[in-house]
Amino acid sequence: MLMEISKLIIPEVFETIYRMGHRDELVIADANYYASAMGKRLVHSNAFNNTELLSAILKYFPIDEDEEFAVNVMTPDHGYEQIPEIWNEYENVLKKVFYNKKIILNKISRQEFYLRSKNAYATIQTYDPRLYADIIIRKGVVIEE
Repeated sequence: MLMEISKLIIPEVFETIYRMGHRDELVIADANYYASAMGKRLVHSNAFNNTELLSAILKYFPIDEDEEFAVNVMTPDHGYEQIPEIWNEYENVLKKVFYNKKIILNKISRQEFYLRSKNAYATIQTYDPRLYADIIIRKGVVIEE
């Protein structure tokens, strides 16, 4: 273990986000998602909450500011009429981390989400049981200060 790194950032997660380049996309998938069939690289996380994992990752992971929609979620279909509660949680995390920037939580169709998942750099699958807790984030540029 290392100091000041969340226990949610297990070595495989850290290596994955470290190796990603500018404009690479990362999927954080819930327990319901069939991640093994959808992506190039699959990392299993011990996280039980996608919101907490997203928050932990964003400490190290810049969002692509050149992209209008660098954060994407899957829209419900098949008669699911509720707005997923986790979307509010994601928006709160984005506001907290990027308080001086407006990061939009873009809603895309299931088919578009699947296509982008297949082309993503990696998928991190968690134990989060909530429906529609899947999210795609696009990595930006790391600027050394």
